[in-house]
Parts: sequence; C-alpha cells; structure tokens
Amino acid sequence: MQRDQVRSVRLTQVELDTVKRAAEAAGLKTAGFLADAAVAVAQAQGGSRAWLLDQRGRVEELMAASAQLARVGNNLNQVARVLNSGGQADHVDETVARVLRAATRVEDAAIEIARR
Repeated sequence: MQRDQVRSVRLTQVELDTVKRAAEAAGLKTAGFLADAAVAVAQAQGGSRAWLLDQRGRVEELMAASAQLARVGNNLNQVARVLNSGGQADHVDETVARVLRAATRVEDAAIEIARR
C-alpha cells in the first residue's frame, strides 16, 4: 500500500537522533519508521492518550538507562586498558556485576515495552 498522505512532525534534535538510530536498526527510513510506530500505537490502544503518555515515560526511562549503560561501558573500556597494560583497578568484579545487573534491567524493560 502506497502512503500518499504527508504530515509534518516536530522533534528535538535528541529525539530525531534517537528515532534515526531506531529506524536504522529496524532497517527502515526515518519517515517510514515514524509512520509505522504511530500506526502501531494507534491500533494497539485506540488512541488512548493515557497509555501513550505512560509508554512515553517508559521509553524515556529506557533511553536514559541505555545512555547510562553506554557511559559505564566507556568506563569499563578504560578499566580494561589499565588491566591490559599491567595496571590494577579496584573493584572490577563489583563494577562488572553492577553493569550486568543494569543491563538486565534495561533488557527486561525493553521486553516489557515490546509486549505492550
């Protein structure tokens, strides 16, 4: 089915960057991803604003958690460099365990969002 209706959407740069990354990961163009996402939400909930706001909050939390994990990943890379060069890093096991727990929480939240 050819999409022949055009609508304009305003996004912040951060929102647009997020949408572009998600579209790329899904193998879609940005406009197609936005259209598919909007239609899926509308069909799933009949346009319920309360549900949409609830989901938006979940997605925002998930994005924030993902960003935090990325920062922690950078820190782990720094720790790995120190260890690989013969240095010592304190609390490596504890740090790795915390990262794994956080990653599991992010993954569980993503699965929960996908189910809804």
